[in-house]
Amino acid sequence: MVVSKKYILKIVLLFFLVSIIKAQRIQNFNVYVAGTSVSVRFTIGIGVQCSGYKIWHSLDSTNFGFTPIYDFPGICGGSGSPEDVSYNHNSPAIDRVNFYKVELVPVETSPIKRIYVPISTTNVRLFLFPNPIVQISDILNLKIVNIGTTRLVGFLYTQFGKKLKELDLTTQQDLASINVYDLSDGMYVVWLTDGNQAYSSKFIVIR
Repeated sequence: MVVSKKYILKIVLLFFLVSIIKAQRIQNFNVYVAGTSVSVRFTIGIGVQCSGYKIWHSLDSTNFGFTPIYDFPGICGGSGSPEDVSYNHNSPAIDRVNFYKVELVPVETSPIKRIYVPISTTNVRLFLFPNPIVQISDILNLKIVNIGTTRLVGFLYTQFGKKLKELDLTTQQDLASINVYDLSDGMYVVWLTDGNQAYSSKFIVIR
């Protein structure tokens, strides 16, 4: 039996399409304590478009107790490059274990992530100054109480969660700085982590 090249090409294409469909779209999903909030971070991988995404929260690890805390109804994915998403849940249960999952509608649902939110997080507050930024020459300084000398990595986001810059800083006596000369007027979010704890705060540019 002779198999034509066209038939082989169709088979290869079919396997390729199946692999794309089955590829994991929700990537780098994790949750962090950020003050009295929980920071939810994930990446939507390259693939077909999804018709929105939802972030779910529960105090129960079973799927029955989850309620949506954020619902993005627009088109997501399909842009040809990964899309980073960030969301701060400002009302988690304090002194409790909280559970989170992400749903790409109707493509995929992530595994459940759990995190304990302690009663007091005053020792990990992130301060940004000057705030607001009013001059081109201004450098954004940050202070994280009681962190000493620590390497931090993270991102600078717009207020709408769009990633603008990757950050890689090392604090000296609780202090570090970020050059923000190229930012337009608006509100921004600094999000940093040392691998165990996350820190986030907002600042404003008004020039």
